[in-house]
Amino acid sequence: MEQDELLDFVEMSDEIAVHQHHPNVILHLDIDYFYAQVEEVLKPELKTKPFGVKQGLNIVTCNYLARERGVGKWKPLKECLEKCPELVVVNGEDLTNYKVYSKRISEMLHAMFGPTEKMGLDEHYIDVTKEIEKEILCDKSSTKQKEHHFIGPMYPNESTFDECKCQCKERLMIGTEIAQRVRTKLQEELKLTCSVGIAHNKLLSKLVGQMNKPNNQTVLAPTAAKAFMCELRNLRSITGIGEKTAARIEELGIKSIEELQNFDILKLQKKFGNDMAQRLKEMSLGIDSSDFKPSGKPKTVGLEDSFRPISIRSDAAEKFHALLSRLMIQIQDDGRVPQSIKVTVRKYDPAKKNSIRETKQCTLAPSLFRCSDGKIQLTEGAEQKIIKNVLMLFDRMVDLKQQFNITLLGLCFSKFQEQKRGPASIANYLMKKQDVEVQSITNLSNETCSSFNDSFRSKTASPSSSLMDFETISNNSLDLSGSEESEEPSPKKRKKINLLLVARNRRYSSNDDIASPSKLNVSDLHLNAFDSCDSIRTTPTRIISPLCSEPIACSSSSLRQVEIPPNIDPTVWQELPLDVQRELMMNWQTTTSAPSSTTGTTSIPKTKLSGTKKANNNNTLHKYFVKNS
Repeated sequence: MEQDELLDFVEMSDEIAVHQHHPNVILHLDIDYFYAQVEEVLKPELKTKPFGVKQGLNIVTCNYLARERGVGKWKPLKECLEKCPELVVVNGEDLTNYKVYSKRISEMLHAMFGPTEKMGLDEHYIDVTKEIEKEILCDKSSTKQKEHHFIGPMYPNESTFDECKCQCKERLMIGTEIAQRVRTKLQEELKLTCSVGIAHNKLLSKLVGQMNKPNNQTVLAPTAAKAFMCELRNLRSITGIGEKTAARIEELGIKSIEELQNFDILKLQKKFGNDMAQRLKEMSLGIDSSDFKPSGKPKTVGLEDSFRPISIRSDAAEKFHALLSRLMIQIQDDGRVPQSIKVTVRKYDPAKKNSIRETKQCTLAPSLFRCSDGKIQLTEGAEQKIIKNVLMLFDRMVDLKQQFNITLLGLCFSKFQEQKRGPASIANYLMKKQDVEVQSITNLSNETCSSFNDSFRSKTASPSSSLMDFETISNNSLDLSGSEESEEPSPKKRKKINLLLVARNRRYSSNDDIASPSKLNVSDLHLNAFDSCDSIRTTPTRIISPLCSEPIACSSSSLRQVEIPPNIDPTVWQELPLDVQRELMMNWQTTTSAPSSTTGTTSIPKTKLSGTKKANNNNTLHKYFVKNS
């Protein structure tokens, strides 16, 4: 941004809210004291008592009776009990119930509005712009005009809404009515209360919703955005400005949001750069152009457990087992399989009296998980394998030869992948008639292919052939007992086969390439699988052909014995056009007349075709996908 543009931005800032168009209406929904309120729903007797929810050695949230007695969020348990001796403490380290209610809230909102932008377990941004447009259209088409009114507190007052030139007053009115419907439905269905902010962007809807908590809603006039921002306590009250950013801003002598609004943007740019400086300036004025981002399933699912210092590895292993069990409960209904696990360790240094937090992660094999009755579960022995990997990461972060003090451990699943099941799964695809496991092709021995050729030639009179099951390959034999038949190729497939045969025959034109399976392209393998083995023949095959290979007249009743190249399926050869047969024969004859073939034998380079241990390997692609589907 040029200097003149920056100055224009500053001059425009005082009137930007008045002249700006405000087409959107965003609701920010925040469940009141979420963990504590869920506990109240599950245990109604707690409603009349001051109580807090404990995680580790801290009170993470509490009801309003406890707050009136000086108990705060994220305060040490000891300090809270000193301020409120009658405080009832509820253990909230198991998040299962909270996540269940969070999911119910999401499902309810999704049924009302479609996707929302979820923030944590208890916050949602809801874009109700389209809902409002529908209501306005219905009002215009109706013979009786519906009157709308503001519901709940307004900032600063109703007359302020008339100052905006974009006529957003009606939209915000309907927004307050929708917010009221959401709050009522939430109370009736889930027995939960919430606070809602209504504004024209996400930043302001979140901030204004905090004005009249709990169990209330507040709407903000767009023209009052700048004044509203000035009333916030400090810089960190702005969503998006954290402790470090606030400290850097204060280094410039800025102590309040109003000072940030009036600060020279050029100086701000020197400190933070152009983009960040403009973003800070806009946030101080209540301007937020960030898009509404509908949320999907969580990208990570994790748990942490804090405790008194432990210094024995077996104690850590025990806690990891407990964390993994709780973590599996949380993802059992997710329908996805994690492919990575992250381990978190917090080490306490008594000498320096500080804590160091460190994380490491490793990948997880999909075979560790299975789907049973619609729930994701660990396979047999998977828990021990995962814990073994977790402890390996733990050992890399903690020096077991030295005294250590661990005060927190955590596990987190990430890189989730949908569990494919049903007819669209890969496992089902691999079980189709025409599918073969090409990974076993290179393990066929010369003896195997030879025995296969003999078997195949005895069946060439039959129009259909049995499919080869590569899972049944033993040391030196093939099981050809399959009952399924190969479908006759369509004209399109037949044309492709013809082109494939020509291309492959040309690859064999050099001595080094003759019958070398290591150079066969997997993409060129014929799905029937017979062609793959038969291409290793070293002697030509003679077949009865109704076609004359020479340009001479022949009667339709006469049949000739014709030699064909050794790398072509006899049944396919008979279906090839005459010109293609001639070209293939010429290419083959050129190859066989090369100097290397004058000895009378065909030299086959040594490859990995000889029997190896890999021929006995049962770890096939098909088994892998079936096991994990």
